[in-house]
Amino acid sequence: MKMREFSIQTEKLEHLGYSKDELSLNVLEDHLYYELDVPQEYIKKLELTPNGLKIKLVDQGRYFNEDWYVNIQRIA
Repeated sequence: MKMREFSIQTEKLEHLGYSKDELSLNVLEDHLYYELDVPQEYIKKLELTPNGLKIKLVDQGRYFNEDWYVNIQRIA
């Protein structure tokens, strides 16, 4: 079954080139939308926690083979 919810740990976000001081929801949203090319309409909820970023995707859609979805799976 394909996942619709992902958690990206803080350590993995730091490996993407962001320091802990730079981590904010706005910075991570920009990374998702502009670096990973995630369409905004597929994001249901984003939450920045002390442990990392939680991403919840919408339930509808056939995006499981899209490059951006595969990239999220790799870093989650």
